[in-house]
Amino acid sequence: MMRIRQRSLFRLAVLVLVGVVSVLASACTAFDDLTVLGYKTAPQYDRSIRTVRVPIFENKTFLRGLEFELTEAVVKEIEKKTPWKVVEGEADAELRGTIVGMPKRVILPNQLNEVRQADLTLSVEVAWFDLRTGQPVPPRRGPQIQPPPPPPLANATDPLAPLPPPGPPPFAPMLVQRSATFIPELGESYMSARQKVVNDMAEQIVSMMEIPW
Repeated sequence: MMRIRQRSLFRLAVLVLVGVVSVLASACTAFDDLTVLGYKTAPQYDRSIRTVRVPIFENKTFLRGLEFELTEAVVKEIEKKTPWKVVEGEADAELRGTIVGMPKRVILPNQLNEVRQADLTLSVEVAWFDLRTGQPVPPRRGPQIQPPPPPPLANATDPLAPLPPPGPPPFAPMLVQRSATFIPELGESYMSARQKVVNDMAEQIVSMMEIPW
């Protein structure tokens, strides 16, 4: 009799546990901003933005096709990690990028002066704009390129009047850099390193578009 009662209690506990798990799963699906113990289930992106435009990145290097590779990787990362939809026409926001360099550096040559180990460093300037307001949005993190402030303008009505203090510098794009190492003796190649650094750069750019915690 005792064993039957214990089995019934065990089954009841299992059913209650399954029900609680089902409710929590449904809540996570229905409510994106569910918070448990201070942790949010929703991705940390601005959900007021629904559509994003990503023009082909400008390429200031001599590496042909690099701008298409990086733009495609960024678009895939946005579609994968964010609630936004990438569109070509009207959009809520726009991401612009300029590839400024991707030099190859030989770290270790062999006795025949061939590449034993080398790396690539991809440098990209990115800017994030809210097209609804027409204002740039500073990225979440990363070193920002600060241009020199414009010179103060003289007072046209009174040239001897003291000049006003310079205002804050204008918004500038963010410089992002990612590196990848390759060792030909291990079967790695320049192209495999190029693909890796492009994918890493796309992940870094999209992560910078998150909102602060």
